Amino acid sequence: MLLLPATSPSLSRAGFALLVLLAGALFLAGLGTVGIRRAQEARVAEVAREMLTSGEWLVPELNARVRLQKPPLAYWAVAASYRALGRVNETAARLPSALCALATVLLTAALAGRFFGPRAGFLAGAMLATTRIFLQQARRAETDVPLTLFVTLALFAFDRGFREGRAAWRVIFFIAMGLGFLAKGVPGVVIPLLATIGWLLWERRGRDALRPSFLFGILLTAAVVVPWYAYVYRLHPDAGATFQAETLRRITAEAPHAEPIVYYVYRLPVDTFPWIALLPLAIAALRADPGARRAARLPAAWLVGGLAFLTALVGKQPHYLVPLAPAMAILCAGGMDRAIAGARRPWLTPRSLAVLLAVVAAAELTFVVVAEPRMFARESPRVICSEAGRRIGEAPVVFYRFDDSVCVFYLRRTAEVLPDEAALSRALARQPAAYVLTTPAQVGAAPLRGRPEVYRGQTNGRAIALLAPPGPP
Repeated sequence: MLLLPATSPSLSRAGFALLVLLAGALFLAGLGTVGIRRAQEARVAEVAREMLTSGEWLVPELNARVRLQKPPLAYWAVAASYRALGRVNETAARLPSALCALATVLLTAALAGRFFGPRAGFLAGAMLATTRIFLQQARRAETDVPLTLFVTLALFAFDRGFREGRAAWRVIFFIAMGLGFLAKGVPGVVIPLLATIGWLLWERRGRDALRPSFLFGILLTAAVVVPWYAYVYRLHPDAGATFQAETLRRITAEAPHAEPIVYYVYRLPVDTFPWIALLPLAIAALRADPGARRAARLPAAWLVGGLAFLTALVGKQPHYLVPLAPAMAILCAGGMDRAIAGARRPWLTPRSLAVLLAVVAAAELTFVVVAEPRMFARESPRVICSEAGRRIGEAPVVFYRFDDSVCVFYLRRTAEVLPDEAALSRALARQPAAYVLTTPAQVGAAPLRGRPEVYRGQTNGRAIALLAPPGPP
């Protein structure tokens, strides 16, 4: 039986230290060398900045407008990072995600080690740290890696609580699902529940999911989630429509980022590169060993259940796969460990795998530190928007037919977004000394006549124009 006893170490101290060094180097290297470019990352960074500035931590706001599309946990973490580091910049915004990624790597290693032994534990952690989509998201101030941490913690706690019968770990399982929900909503509960129910059915223990203790645990998950939603709903009764839309429209034709049902068939190999290449060999090795086959049931249920859930959603994006990356790493690592133990392939040895891991890690670290900053130096929103902010100084600014969270973050201020000429005219009548940030196509609008264009730049493939108040700039 490959499942280790509860008292066995899942990873040696040397392996643990090496994993910390490997993952830490990858996730923390150059966190601030590349400016924020993606709208999703800019929203998290800016909402957290506004929380810190306003002191309102319970109702998220983006550009001074209430934003309830996502739960608040990631915003809280980034705002706390700003406060702890004493500065608002990309490094502080991305640090919580990098730390969550490091914790996820160690939890994944511990879980794989419990299933297959210390060598598999180290391999699983190292493979996860160097998986393309995981490494990419670990260095962004977004919600996917915090979600993945709590999904992984939930399944680690499930293994300890339900396989070993430890009550405290069962409590952690349900609390972790609640925190996962606060990180990114429904996936934080659905993915671990599908994995655990799949495992219980596979083990012919399906009735455990209907026991009062399990159902009570779901109430514990709700107790973590409901207070924030209840508080926001009390202040903003129309928030219910936003919460419902964010949940239900993901499965309708109106879902954002709608993709075909086969989307993840061709995305999975790209986003789990390079270790997806070893998965067929790993599965074959696991199937050949009865003990390993049984040990693989939980990560297999995690991967299959999660893929089924994501495929059922009409809205699909590559980074939705991040919570499944630990399952993939555990299966690959367990299979490689069994293949090495079987000694059926002379080329597959601990040394050859170590060399492969070292080459992959070195290549990725080189990209993170050297290539990536050079690739995205041109048209950097950090340079363009910061230069616009320097020209504006302390004067008021408005956006005309232009709404860009990245620029808001780099301007370090909120700006009224004006959708049409009438709104622009009223705003400029109230604030004649305001600068106007817009696109070159809108420079000829009637209310802007007589305002000199003092700056133009190209950011993220989008041109921006800055117009000064009438008179000398």
